[in-house]
Amino acid sequence: MIFGIAAILILVMIFIGVAVPLSFLGGSFFVAFMGLGSTGTFATNAFYVLNSISMLAIPLFIVGGSLIERSGIANVLIRVADKMLHNVKGGLSATIPVVSCFFGALCGSALATANTLSTAMVPELEKKGYDKAYLAALIAASSPFGFMIPPNVNAIVFASVSSASVGALFMATIVPGIIWAGIYLIINRLMYRRYYHPERISSEPSPELPASAGKVEPDTQISAKRFALELTVAVLMPVIVLGGIYGGIFTATEAGAITCLYGAVMGMFIYKRFSLIQLISIFTKGVKDVSALAIMFPMTLIFSRLMTLNHIPELVAQVMLSITDSRIGLILLIDILLFLIGFFLDGNVIILTLVPLLTPIASACGIDTIQLAVIVFVAIGIGSITPPMATCLMACSRVCDVPIHYLIKPIMPFLLFGALPILVAVSFIPALSTWLPGLFYSF
Repeated sequence: MIFGIAAILILVMIFIGVAVPLSFLGGSFFVAFMGLGSTGTFATNAFYVLNSISMLAIPLFIVGGSLIERSGIANVLIRVADKMLHNVKGGLSATIPVVSCFFGALCGSALATANTLSTAMVPELEKKGYDKAYLAALIAASSPFGFMIPPNVNAIVFASVSSASVGALFMATIVPGIIWAGIYLIINRLMYRRYYHPERISSEPSPELPASAGKVEPDTQISAKRFALELTVAVLMPVIVLGGIYGGIFTATEAGAITCLYGAVMGMFIYKRFSLIQLISIFTKGVKDVSALAIMFPMTLIFSRLMTLNHIPELVAQVMLSITDSRIGLILLIDILLFLIGFFLDGNVIILTLVPLLTPIASACGIDTIQLAVIVFVAIGIGSITPPMATCLMACSRVCDVPIHYLIKPIMPFLLFGALPILVAVSFIPALSTWLPGLFYSF
């Protein structure tokens, strides 16, 4: 009862504009004041959370993702995807899910994927006759691939509150992510015509080709070589990072540091998108992003720790088991809970607070930690594109300068026939999540 009141209190504070860390700290003080905890442990718990080598991977991957985002790699990936899908009907808009997968493998962030692709792709595709609202909606719908295709920060956060291996979590999302992207390609193929208006493109007479048009000029050869170099650099980054983790060469934390180094060197000397002064500003922005997480993590985990000490996860499991003892019913309850909570809370908050609650329930359903993680990641992805939180949807609306209510209609088919079926699939088909990591890890 007390924790229920505390949870309502936390949500009310968030809705009225109180910062998330302060909201959870307020909830924790309320629980302690009611006699179910001691404020004397708050500082110790907060220090324990942050005093961890594995937690260093989170800021390193965040900064590395910012470097990748600013490096201009997205433009290279767009050109590759355009060539791959050039002869496919709706191929220009179909590049969006494909590039989202590629870019997700580099930056590990859904929000960075949404911001970067909105900036890089929408103006060009709009010139070719596509409706801007549809493009923004498709980018928002595809942005969760930013943390479905590894490496992703959510997996590191999940590992910090569970016994799961970061490497196994990275691998678990690959198959569902690819299937999810494939479904989007099919939906786009069925929908794009109503949002594609080539008659709006201004037709200009083509100039006569010179006699030497069939020859490849040296500049073109240099351009092709340059593109090949930039593409190689883009592809090598996830190969080095993931290959190093799975090959046991370095840890996830060390992989985050390598990502930062790789992004900084390649962005400055290969892509030449930022200078040393701009590099410092990127790190400064990264520090601000990380500082928000560094405050939120201990505050949310203090509340989570109080729940664990008072056996709230076991009580929640008993309540849900009293509602139904059917495996299918319990899994659906977990999905519905994550789906609804995703409307209101940030993904990191969901992982830090709900995973300890859901773990015993998932265990009762025969769901192991790896499968539970993928269910949570998909639910967080859905939450990032469904109001009122909808961080990725809002980002696309802002960058593309399209009112958010114009994005609701075009995004609904991707949500109803793509995202939600994937959530159900990963919930009831364990092999989607466990087959690939099972080849490399025993769990």
